[in-house]
Amino acid sequence: MAKIVFGMAVPHSGMLGQAPEDWLTNGERDRANPELWFRNRTWTYPELEAHRGAAFAPFLTLAERSARAARCRAALDEMAAAYRRAEIDVAIILGKDQKEIFVHHSPSLAIFSGAEAHNGPPQRSVYAPDHHVVHACHPQLARHLIDRFQASGFDLTDLFEWPENVWMERQMKRRADYPVVPHAYSFVYHQIMGDAPPPHVPVLFNLFYPPTQPSMARCIQFGDVLRDAILAWPDDVRVAVIASGGLSHFVNDEDFDRDVLDKLARYDYEGLAAIPDGWFQSGTSEVKIYSAVMKALQHTGAQMTLVDYVPCWRTPAGTGEGMGFMYWNAAR
Repeated sequence: MAKIVFGMAVPHSGMLGQAPEDWLTNGERDRANPELWFRNRTWTYPELEAHRGAAFAPFLTLAERSARAARCRAALDEMAAAYRRAEIDVAIILGKDQKEIFVHHSPSLAIFSGAEAHNGPPQRSVYAPDHHVVHACHPQLARHLIDRFQASGFDLTDLFEWPENVWMERQMKRRADYPVVPHAYSFVYHQIMGDAPPPHVPVLFNLFYPPTQPSMARCIQFGDVLRDAILAWPDDVRVAVIASGGLSHFVNDEDFDRDVLDKLARYDYEGLAAIPDGWFQSGTSEVKIYSAVMKALQHTGAQMTLVDYVPCWRTPAGTGEGMGFMYWNAAR
């Protein structure tokens, strides 16, 4: 019988691949964004700056940015080391597409049941090696998961072939001759798994785009079914469940992040589900899939290890990304 032995929640921000000298360039995008989600509503940048003042200007010095970048790098290295120590045979990777492959439709929940995942150029170097790589997925386990979720009242998309990653052509001005996976998955392959992932199943949630976003409560239910489905898999394998994304962005909210981290550490599902859905919008929506990792690991008695929490700022009004690095390691 399969054993769930490891869980992880890791950010996949492009800032993690940037030199700290370049962080502030992202602030120009924030200033031009007319819908910055923060605390249950959208703000323009001038509104946000008027509301929050220039309180975050002290964190924008190069020395401060460099120190925070170094902490993020150290945390990522420890996350990768923790993954290696867990000796994983099979992984379930929870993430999302950000109109990279789904540009004409937004399935609420999709499980990839194909045989391979592709990574490499023109994906940015923080997400991929400098050459094309092909990773084995796990179609048999994917079909098992689909059957279990359908039997439990989930209506799924069976994604059996990767669509073209059109974001590459649009943003990188280069078209790959293979279907590059969305960045939520490529980051885990490259930064955590050292470009050598085990057989795995990518699960894609529509976290960003109304109206087909699953709620936090639904993601918690997903975690229940995922746990039971993995434990029912007959192979004697060690399984990891990994959530890619989060915490608060693209407006940093340190109080919110620390409250979420506290709830995660206490397996407080009711507390997470009670947060209004308007707090889980834009990039912050990625926090929802953390709950599935919690559900998968709770029965093992695993306690959350918080490697670091590093709010990374890029404007005086406090836009940026909250980088949280955490894992759950079941006792052997």
